[in-house]
Amino acid sequence: MRTALYARYSADRQNERSIEDQFEIARRLAKTRGWTVVAEFCDAAISGAAMANRPGLNTLLAAADGRAFDVVLVEDTDRLARDREHDAHIFKRLSYAGISISTFTVEKVGVIESTLKGLMNELYLVQLSEKTKRGMHSNAEKGMATGSRVYGYRSQPGGALAIVEDEAKVVREIFARFGQGQTLRAICSDLNARALPGPRGGFWNPSTLSGDRHRGNGVIGTELYVGVKVWNRIEMRKDPQSGQRISRARPPEEWKRTEVPHLRILTDEAWTAAQARRTARAAMSPQARKPATSSVFSGLIKCAECGASMTAFNSRGRLICVARREKGPAACTNDRSVPRAEIDARVLEGLRTRLLSPAAVKAYVRLYHEAWRAKQAASTSAIAPLRKRLGELSRGIERLVDAICDGTASPAMRQRLMDQEAEKAEIEARLAQAERDAPPPITLHPKAAERYAERIGQLQAVLSADGGLNDPKWQAVAETVRELVVRIDVRAIGNDGEVMINLHGTLAAFVRPRENEPAPRLFKTVAGGGIEPPTCGL
Repeated sequence: MRTALYARYSADRQNERSIEDQFEIARRLAKTRGWTVVAEFCDAAISGAAMANRPGLNTLLAAADGRAFDVVLVEDTDRLARDREHDAHIFKRLSYAGISISTFTVEKVGVIESTLKGLMNELYLVQLSEKTKRGMHSNAEKGMATGSRVYGYRSQPGGALAIVEDEAKVVREIFARFGQGQTLRAICSDLNARALPGPRGGFWNPSTLSGDRHRGNGVIGTELYVGVKVWNRIEMRKDPQSGQRISRARPPEEWKRTEVPHLRILTDEAWTAAQARRTARAAMSPQARKPATSSVFSGLIKCAECGASMTAFNSRGRLICVARREKGPAACTNDRSVPRAEIDARVLEGLRTRLLSPAAVKAYVRLYHEAWRAKQAASTSAIAPLRKRLGELSRGIERLVDAICDGTASPAMRQRLMDQEAEKAEIEARLAQAERDAPPPITLHPKAAERYAERIGQLQAVLSADGGLNDPKWQAVAETVRELVVRIDVRAIGNDGEVMINLHGTLAAFVRPRENEPAPRLFKTVAGGGIEPPTCGL
């Protein structure tokens, strides 16, 4: 029996040795049962409540589709899944491929065992969740820590909270300045200039102070500062597809409050003044703001100094570094604002005359094909010996089988047959993987460059006309052009307002790779410079 082993443990707080311990026991058990281990798969520190985020399991299932083994051996079925739907899916998929599931206690898991164990595995998670919630609610009712750290406090052994006086002084300062009319940006800029670490140890940001009114968070919205612990504000759920924990805000009527006067940091007057101003600001934002101007390259324009996005401000016709704007000069020294229209025009011209120039496209096509041929040669050199060895094993196994059928085989020949069959299974699995990794035969579209250059010319005309991109018919053209751009870096040079724009573009849009295959590496065209073609890889 060709055997695949699978091991998993759930949390990063568990012992990393758990994987190897499971494998070690499984190897010994497989040997006892007379099975040959041909593959091992694992997922470390990943819950069994979802499948999409478990590369080891998904690789195992992909190998099962190719019938690379006959049985999957795991410690117990809860290692494969802790969800009835996923448990049934795995069982059905393996059964379809003619592959059985075996555990340390059950040599072959049947439909009934799989169904009952799937239910028990899911109930375990449900009960664990209920116990966790019960413990958190008990702590919350006592005014103790229930989750993430709150700035100004530190949890003590046993879960009790204590005030951190240095941070409490900062909290009082923030509320006093905000209540007096200072902006959140001005407050954050000053705190960052004084090198005072934020709640997470980094820079202060206006959103850190304002928070989300619907969730009752942010420094300005934390009622704990006036001696009231608010809990049951959010509900955590795990996405069954991605496996990610998603937070959902509960309606305010479901929030619960516990009086904790010993944790008060602020006076009622400071709290009331800040909340009145917060309410007034909420009435003006974001509905009172004008809609943002459409741009071809929104989200792609970055500050070359710190890597943050460039964002619109004031009339929205100019862009400035968002880190500088939100956090102050301590976060970024680039205070230069740039007209959005100038960036759009220069990038479109660079795309048309440099990235899509005949010389650049010719270099790309030549180097792409050279890289493809090199990868194809490497793949062929890896596959050829495997195919040769597979043929030798197939012929050897056939001769041994004939000897057994003729009654002339010795015990040594029977053992040799088992060894060769195990090696054949391993070679088949390696060959299947090598063939999957082999680059597909891809050709470059001969008219691709002309097509993109034509659309860039259309956009240049549209952006200079009234209405710009507001006409929906041009939005599809803009999206096509965006395919050529990876990132646009804007760097201030000199003191006269001049900027240098570095355009990082890709000609991979010309290629039609197969699903899940990485695109070719990037060209980079720099204002005032040339083009840098890829030198390796596809």
